[in-house]
Amino acid sequence: MDADPNVKPMLADADLVLQFESLGDNCELGLVQRMAGAEPLGLLRFAGAPLRNLLRGLDARFVNIGEPERVRVYEDNNELMVKLSLYDFTYHTHIAAGEADPVALQRQQCKTIGFLADKLIADLENPTKILVFRQNEPLLASDLVDLRLRLSSFGPGILLWVQEACPGHGPGSVDVVDERMMVGYVRRLASRDAVPDLDYESWMQVLRRAWRIWQRTAVSGRLVPAPEEHLRRTDIVFGAEGNAVRYLDSGWSGPEAGYQWAVGERSAITLDVPGQADEYWLEMDVKPYLRPPLLATQRMDVIAGGRIVKTFKELPVGEIGCTIPGSLVAGKPKLEIVFNHPHAASPMLIAGEGDDRRLGVCFYRLSLVCA
Repeated sequence: MDADPNVKPMLADADLVLQFESLGDNCELGLVQRMAGAEPLGLLRFAGAPLRNLLRGLDARFVNIGEPERVRVYEDNNELMVKLSLYDFTYHTHIAAGEADPVALQRQQCKTIGFLADKLIADLENPTKILVFRQNEPLLASDLVDLRLRLSSFGPGILLWVQEACPGHGPGSVDVVDERMMVGYVRRLASRDAVPDLDYESWMQVLRRAWRIWQRTAVSGRLVPAPEEHLRRTDIVFGAEGNAVRYLDSGWSGPEAGYQWAVGERSAITLDVPGQADEYWLEMDVKPYLRPPLLATQRMDVIAGGRIVKTFKELPVGEIGCTIPGSLVAGKPKLEIVFNHPHAASPMLIAGEGDDRRLGVCFYRLSLVCA
């Protein structure tokens, strides 16, 4: 197959991460860039920039952001931090308290901040980078619209919104929403109080795929989905009309109309391995047996290759997912997955109903996907 003339050769990690600019809301992307061996300059690279404050700054084009009376250096957790009070941004200097004179540092930062603000505006007006936004809390549709409107007022920039992996969107995957926006999915977003504890591998997978999509469509100036990569997967459908019966081992009740109950404290299923991969994504559509207040929650452990890969302390209703390391599958044509559901209970005993099975979790669908 001939090479796509619109796609440049793949970049080394340190060069790849330079193609992206952080818009907040914390320093996770900045740390990914550092781990890849790059130290780009960026106004928001190590900043805590809540979305509403970012929108205010974009509206004002960050005017007066570096005025001395609005720049404060202070100590927090033995590090010198900088507070930009005009737009309520806070960022790390990565300088330990006592290693620099706060007054001299404040003067230096005032000069740097103005330069970085001008650089960000130039990148927005003449986009040469993919703009990255992430946020731990759910993003309202109106917030996303507001962000996109502000960015479009500067120019035709490309936004990459990074979220946590979920069913249908495994770690490292990237979706094209429209001609100006992509959504990438990392295994997990770093928590607010432990940002360095990020998932570097899935971040790099997202950045590499996003860059490849951007490169492929750079000539037209419009994002379009890249040719789909073949997803190797094993799909199981439970119930009387499904295909699950030949995969099931112990711990299952009979198939019903579109679903099947995992019963007792443990149930097992043996799947065909869809191919060799560094990682697998297990998706399930489930409903735990609950009868509050006596049985308000169900716990479920997912065990693959003899190891617990995920514990759902309070199993939700609906689609759930988890990763399975490839090392647990390597070289095996089949994979046994065991589900522990220790709080399975009989409807007859707990609710006086005419069903004496010990119901744990109701399964509708399950898929094992090569990530």
